[in-house]
Amino acid sequence: MELAVIPPLRRSLRREKPVDPLRDRLASAIEASALDLLDPERLAARAEDLRLKERDRVHHIGLIVTALVLSSMQRSSDTQGRLLDARRTYEAIGGAVSGKTSFRNNVIKAIPLMRDALSRRLRQLAAATTDLEMRGRLAAFSDVIIPDGCAFKLASALSNIYAGTSQPAELKLHAVYSVCAGGATSAKMAPGSEHDSDGFWPETWEEGALYIWDLGYVNNARFVDAARAGAHVLQRLKGTMNPVVLASYGPEGARRDLTTGGRVRLQDACALGLVHKQRVLDLDVEILDSGHRTVLARVVCVPFGGDDRYYLTTLPRHVFSPHDVAELYRIRWEVELFFRGWRGALRLDEVRRLASPESLEAMVLAALLAAVLAQDISVVLKHLAASQAAEQAAFSP
Repeated sequence: MELAVIPPLRRSLRREKPVDPLRDRLASAIEASALDLLDPERLAARAEDLRLKERDRVHHIGLIVTALVLSSMQRSSDTQGRLLDARRTYEAIGGAVSGKTSFRNNVIKAIPLMRDALSRRLRQLAAATTDLEMRGRLAAFSDVIIPDGCAFKLASALSNIYAGTSQPAELKLHAVYSVCAGGATSAKMAPGSEHDSDGFWPETWEEGALYIWDLGYVNNARFVDAARAGAHVLQRLKGTMNPVVLASYGPEGARRDLTTGGRVRLQDACALGLVHKQRVLDLDVEILDSGHRTVLARVVCVPFGGDDRYYLTTLPRHVFSPHDVAELYRIRWEVELFFRGWRGALRLDEVRRLASPESLEAMVLAALLAAVLAQDISVVLKHLAASQAAEQAAFSP
């Protein structure tokens, strides 16, 4: 007689959950973002348009770029292994098995294609910000734009190409951060010795946008250009700046004209007690550039942590108080968090192990493309979350 032991029915340890309809929408959105940037066939076709590489039977340039971007998201012991990671990823997604040297040579051929893909996508992201709206106290602006740069230590062998300041070899990434886009709308590589100010001078200024920059970008001509183009500017007042003061405003808005006795500069006006005697100052000043162009601006002084913080801005007084101006300047912290993400998640702080300029550029471009992909997916997910909230609100009693 045969005996059979029938196991008892048990409930799954996992709690059964109903299928979330949002899951399929998220998956399709992520897939669309990835394919829009990393479709291998579209990349290969673009490479042919740029006359970089014809299609062949051995290496697929579109798959190579895709593998480089995907591998840049992986964690490994050092950046010296990034090409190995990329080659393994390339083979895993359908690329032909190839040797180390052969694969590296084809990676170098793909660098112009990655430059093109990055610039095209950043332009698209910058254009897409026009469809977004700012909220809260930022509703007065079409966008908030923050230029900044971050530097990374490199192998000393690259000092003749990427000269540093405090170290022999250093790579600096100049980026322009957009609050609407939720990330960078432009990025470029430069030697660490290049000043931040040289890395940012827009050909056109966005009218109605607020530009916030730190002391590294202080330049009267840049300030005048932005103000005359209809943009708003907010920056810290550099200690060497000593603009002419036109008027001082009291806490209730009472105006005191300082031009009746001649032109008085900021340091003299404060030392001689010509401005209102108060910790929070609000002044009208004149900014003059080297081309003798002038614009009317504000200087506000707000105490913070026992120090007096001076800010130079074009923000209107009837909308933004001095404390509002100081609070808006803190938005710059977003770009610091953004660069921290580049340093950590994309391992750009580890590129010091690469001694070949071609390999360095390829890995940096791949990391930037990965950052753009993550930025694009983040924006799409925010739109989906907003649309779902709107749908739920519409059907709620």
